[in-house]
Amino acid sequence: MGLLLVAALSAQPQAAAPRAPSSTVIGGKAGVMVADIVYAFPEARPTVLAVAGTDQGLGSFLQTVDPSFPSKPALDRSAGAEVYAALKPDLVILKASMKKSLGAQLDALGVRSLYLNLETPNDYYRDIAALGAAFGAAGRADELAAYYRGIVERTQASTGAGARKAPRVLVVQSSLAAREAFDVPPKSWMQSILVGLAGGDPVWFGANPGEGWGRVGFEQIAAWNPDVLIVIDYHETVDATVDALRKDVRFKALACGKSGKILGFPQDWYSWDQPDTRWGLGLLWLAKALRPAEFARLDLVAEAREFYRLFYGFDTASFDRMVLPRLKGDYALTR
Repeated sequence: MGLLLVAALSAQPQAAAPRAPSSTVIGGKAGVMVADIVYAFPEARPTVLAVAGTDQGLGSFLQTVDPSFPSKPALDRSAGAEVYAALKPDLVILKASMKKSLGAQLDALGVRSLYLNLETPNDYYRDIAALGAAFGAAGRADELAAYYRGIVERTQASTGAGARKAPRVLVVQSSLAAREAFDVPPKSWMQSILVGLAGGDPVWFGANPGEGWGRVGFEQIAAWNPDVLIVIDYHETVDATVDALRKDVRFKALACGKSGKILGFPQDWYSWDQPDTRWGLGLLWLAKALRPAEFARLDLVAEAREFYRLFYGFDTASFDRMVLPRLKGDYALTR
């Protein structure tokens, strides 16, 4: 009887996997991170109907990948479920943080949705696999995940060697317009994770137990007296802010000022520190910034060329024309 039951169950048709979407909408807060990884799948690009804001202040990148992108509707980051449903997409892709506010409403409207965390390297591995499954592109997902795993392995192999003391690192978000305001990331965020993976000692851990950026003043920065100060600016070119801090007599007196280690995190359209597709480049840059001897042969421009080739299909001429002129910050690490 048991054998007959097993045979009967095995003969029943299995539930079919959802078909790959022919129309996709990317929305919600932090939609730029979602859009950039979705556009890393060539199978997904033609399906995109609309995207929430993708300009953090330095321009929108995706129009360089998709010539039709400027004509697509630009959704408000706070748009409600009805806005997405009105576009009649096969799939809506959002950050996981949007599920609480939109998930039940999208379900009630019969709109299929996919939520991506995109906050840590491990999140990226899982979310890339989920996108590969959604778009029938498992091979592409494996290729992209292997790229990130390879970078993590390269940095870990080098930073883990020897007993050299880890440099004391402080990461701050600031700008020329608000030079007296400095914000540090939570321990769980990508910026903090990258410092650890690159072989640094994050001096601000414990100072920001919250879920967002935490404000600190110069007095606290002086008390930490970091060996390396990494400056991030999402909305403006970081070079001006870094130049001002290097000239500031207060920062000149710190260990980072004396050693010339006040550095601007590289940017193109977006800063490389955040959980965007560029985080692998950010990790390589940090590893070279913190361990220059161990990564002396690392060419960040060559690494950026490979990233744009693999993720977005840029050839050398396209990279030189569209990306290279936009590189800002201390990407070349000439200091």
